[in-house]
Amino acid sequence: MSQSPGLARAQIHHTMALYATSVDSGEVDGVVAAFSPDARLEVSSGGVMQGRAAIEAFYARVIGPGRPDRAAGAAVPLLRHNLTTSRVDLLSDTSARGRTYFMTLSAFGLDHAGVYTDWFSRLDDQWLIQDRTITVEWFAPGSWYEQVRLKAGGVSR
Repeated sequence: MSQSPGLARAQIHHTMALYATSVDSGEVDGVVAAFSPDARLEVSSGGVMQGRAAIEAFYARVIGPGRPDRAAGAAVPLLRHNLTTSRVDLLSDTSARGRTYFMTLSAFGLDHAGVYTDWFSRLDDQWLIQDRTITVEWFAPGSWYEQVRLKAGGVSR
């Protein structure tokens, strides 16, 4: 490998943190910056997005200024994605795969939890998400995920 494995993993973890903190702060541009230009995103609640424009449109509905639980001009409602156990396997100088568990807190308390299954690609000096599957394995009744995320994402239950 031309890049040290430690540096590659640190850059991948930085990308994962960029994604999580951007989701939590409602910064759609930050979320999109974590993905490669031709990335694929699949969410367990339904939907596959291909490319940054589709990913941006999805997150604009879910976390953007017009999200259902955000009043105009008000602060972003509490949302905190906590990345827990994470395994990143470097496959080559430009490819890696990862599996990371997450738990999310909101004003409801423990809101939802699941796993990110990722493929990362190195583009110039950045490691970006090339393919992400978000599997929500649990969510609390009445949670942000149930009341806002599923509806904003175009899913009804």
